[in-house]
Amino acid sequence: MVDKNGYAPSIVQHMTGECYITGRSGSKLDRHEIFHGPYRAKSKRLGLWVLLDHEVHMQLHQRDAELDKKLKKTGQLIAMGHYSWTTDEFIKQFGKNYL
Repeated sequence: MVDKNGYAPSIVQHMTGECYITGRSGSKLDRHEIFHGPYRAKSKRLGLWVLLDHEVHMQLHQRDAELDKKLKKTGQLIAMGHYSWTTDEFIKQFGKNYL
């Protein structure tokens, strides 16, 4: 089931109201699709997104390659476990192996 914005419940982050990276609450939180670009809609539909503090989210989009890689690796591991995908099946879905 997806919400009115096309997001399924996150399979990565089960706590709501906290930044996935910092654990801080009470600040403005943004949804971040782990696999963006051409895979953004698929990330939303498959629950591959997290909540990030707005400042952390802006930092990530200003090309924090290390954080982006960490999120993609975590997202791949969780997706493969949740959907019982092999590495090859994940690559078919998202075009690349991030492990």
